[in-house]
Amino acid sequence: MPPQSAAPAAPTGALERCGRCNTDNPAGMRFCRMCGNTLGAQPPAAAPAAAPAPAPALPSKCPRCASMVERGAAFCGVCGLSTTDMFPAVSAAAVGAAAGASPQPQQPAPAQAAPPPVAPQPAPPPAAPQAPMIPAPAPAPQSPPIATPFAPVSMPMSPPASQPARTDASASPDAAVARIVTILKDGSEGQVYRISGATTDIGRTEGNILLADDPYLSPRHARITVRDGQYYLRDLGSVNGIFYKLREAMSLTSGDVVLLGQQVLRLEVLSEHETSFGPVSHYGVMVFGTPEQPRIARLVQLTTEGIPRDVHHLFREETVVGRESGDIVFTDDAFLSRRHATFRVDRANRRVVVSDLGSSNGTLVQFRGERELQNGDVFRLGHHLFRVDLPGRARAGGAAPR
Repeated sequence: MPPQSAAPAAPTGALERCGRCNTDNPAGMRFCRMCGNTLGAQPPAAAPAAAPAPAPALPSKCPRCASMVERGAAFCGVCGLSTTDMFPAVSAAAVGAAAGASPQPQQPAPAQAAPPPVAPQPAPPPAAPQAPMIPAPAPAPQSPPIATPFAPVSMPMSPPASQPARTDASASPDAAVARIVTILKDGSEGQVYRISGATTDIGRTEGNILLADDPYLSPRHARITVRDGQYYLRDLGSVNGIFYKLREAMSLTSGDVVLLGQQVLRLEVLSEHETSFGPVSHYGVMVFGTPEQPRIARLVQLTTEGIPRDVHHLFREETVVGRESGDIVFTDDAFLSRRHATFRVDRANRRVVVSDLGSSNGTLVQFRGERELQNGDVFRLGHHLFRVDLPGRARAGGAAPR
């Protein structure tokens, strides 16, 4: 029986041979899968046909037209794209090694010059497969996120639109501007309020300096006024008044209120018919009691209930008030010093002079009306204690007694 040579003849008739490299290409291909030559076109007369060596193993899908590329092909059979352009990750050394294994190594130049004849190839119709080949749009959306984190960093660096009267005590003081400094319970400095205008009002709900957390302040409590370069502190008819700290001994008048620690004491100078009533008899019998002592004034303890509680008569030449030692002792007041202040009686002038005995919190006297401020003066509004710092002035040695 003769050999069956007709079986391979059938597929051979369905193949289309390249006129340049004599490679058989499947039917329907427009470009040679080995040399990229346009099928059906005659090769140039000077270019000898040479079969290129098989290329190294490459991915089997063309990124331009998404057609399947046979293993070992150098060009796409549908769009004619070179495999070196398809997959740049394949090194030139790998392609050169495949070219060295070709049975015709003397023809490397025509193989490299194969892409120029591909110029008349048509543009690929599908646009979607080109997306993986275009990395340029990726950096564009990243530019806004890169700039965004820097925006909040510069915001705190900008100065505020307006500076309030309230500042931080840690900041360097302005020597050209008067200010009042808050004194905390531990003696340290708190908030600082600058006095820059002709008048500065202090209150709980009204004024330039608001202390809304102090229930002992009136809505508009006090005013600091500047006249002819001097600073004055005025009470604006407040309920609790203003207390200033004594620098030296001060003469009190009847009705003055003194603050010692948490004790609020009002001085009342007795009239002449109250100083001595003489012995009292009842039905001709003298009343038995403690021997009488001549007195000139009394200290009345005022409570938060608005009514007097204890009354202490001043009959000694000197009466000491303190927490542990003295003639009048308030053992439950932690803000009093051991010996806090003294009240001396001036019988000739019928007055009382109060002096601080170097206490920790000082002795404060309430005043109404207006008082000139000196550098370093300390005054109290409600439960807020302030120190006065005046520009370009030395601390006064003491307040002159009135």
